[in-house]
Amino acid sequence: MVIVAGIDPAATSRRPSGVAVISNTTLLFIGKVYYDREIIDIMRSTKPVVVAIDAPLSPSDKYREVDLLMKRSGYPVLPPGWKTMRLLVIRGMKLRETLQRYGIAVIETHPKSALKSSRCSSPDELFSRTGINMGKRLTRDEEDALIAALVAKYYVEGKARSISAVDGVIYLLPEICGE
Repeated sequence: MVIVAGIDPAATSRRPSGVAVISNTTLLFIGKVYYDREIIDIMRSTKPVVVAIDAPLSPSDKYREVDLLMKRSGYPVLPPGWKTMRLLVIRGMKLRETLQRYGIAVIETHPKSALKSSRCSSPDELFSRTGINMGKRLTRDEEDALIAALVAKYYVEGKARSISAVDGVIYLLPEICGE
């Protein structure tokens, strides 16, 4: 039983962050939390092998090379140097550092782009095709966290797509829905 997780962090603790933990297609946790300590506690108690975070995990004053490759590939990412994005970068890097101290691997993803790379028309179609039954209506933060968790799952299975450059790697979903 391989456990993976996805985090859709807000830039600050004043807004909720989505967190999802899955094992194969079983949803172990889905919810919104506010503080890094809550995120870390969930990760420590569920013990995922990989966590995919929806945040740039390397700083830049402008677009990183990996961001430019994403944009050229048709994926809508924002530059880490934007004022609001800088806070997200700092939080994402802090979470990565803490999780790695607990032996958890951390990868970067972008759920909107991962959904696009899956060729699914909506999060609901993606979750249905991958066999995940939420049992409740999800918020956007929770949807993004669950998409990130699926990226982590496919990463562990060696099936995730990646866009890489000297300044970072962004993992995406393989084609799941097709035409």
